[in-house]
Amino acid sequence: MKGRIRRRAVFAGTAMAVVTFSVAAMAQIGMTVPDWIAKLPSSTFSAGVLTIGDAVLTPDSTSTQEELPGLGHKFELFGAMVQDTDPENPVGGPGGSGGGAGGNETISATMTQTNYALAFRDLSPGIKVKALTNQLGLKYYFDGRTCGGGSPRITLLIDKDGDGTTDFAAHGHVGPLTNYTACPMNQWVYEDLGDNLLRWEVTPGGSVPGLPPTFPFSNWKTFAAAVTAAFPNHQVTAGFLVEDSCSFFPTACGKAYYDLVTIENRTLEIWQDTVRGK
Repeated sequence: MKGRIRRRAVFAGTAMAVVTFSVAAMAQIGMTVPDWIAKLPSSTFSAGVLTIGDAVLTPDSTSTQEELPGLGHKFELFGAMVQDTDPENPVGGPGGSGGGAGGNETISATMTQTNYALAFRDLSPGIKVKALTNQLGLKYYFDGRTCGGGSPRITLLIDKDGDGTTDFAAHGHVGPLTNYTACPMNQWVYEDLGDNLLRWEVTPGGSVPGLPPTFPFSNWKTFAAAVTAAFPNHQVTAGFLVEDSCSFFPTACGKAYYDLVTIENRTLEIWQDTVRGK
């Protein structure tokens, strides 16, 4: 049934073992270990079913279909992610192009210890990672809270051999890159996830030869080149903005707004760029 959400434990034992071992090794040599290491949920996407943490979702590719050729799939909102308006520009120009009351249309999530939030883009039938170069980014506004615990992030699901099953996930992190925490509060910030900063983590660690399996990670060009060299038949099957760390990282709890979320050939600018997942 489309849109149905179920709950189950989907943490990958092997992946978690790899990351946990990395934490111990890092601690032994005196490196600073981010609090979210070993807690980042696994993600898979196959046969039309997406798992994120303990949530099992069925994205509806029909409802997100492009309006015109070349626009690409819309973003499908799940969990606590909803349509909203900019807290600094909530009104003005009623009947705006996004279907709202005017102002700057955005999405937002109010995070608690028991929820998650997702803005999902189906990239069917799949593209190469290099096609996403300079096409990954977002604006965020943290209303009295901040980033941390591994979210928010943009996650890409990658099928390494073209068989239709996700083999690993890549996570592009925001925030000061000493430990991806303490993002600025109460102001809009844009981050280009394809820049030269060490944003990109792969789970399970060690899935891509040549990339560091532990913190600190890789910049986009290094990541994309490594995936291309190791897996010439790979496909990126989906990408999404996700929040899921409030349960173990208290400063990531509360409300955040998002705008200009770009994943490949579509940018979330107005409400019409989204549909509601069920």
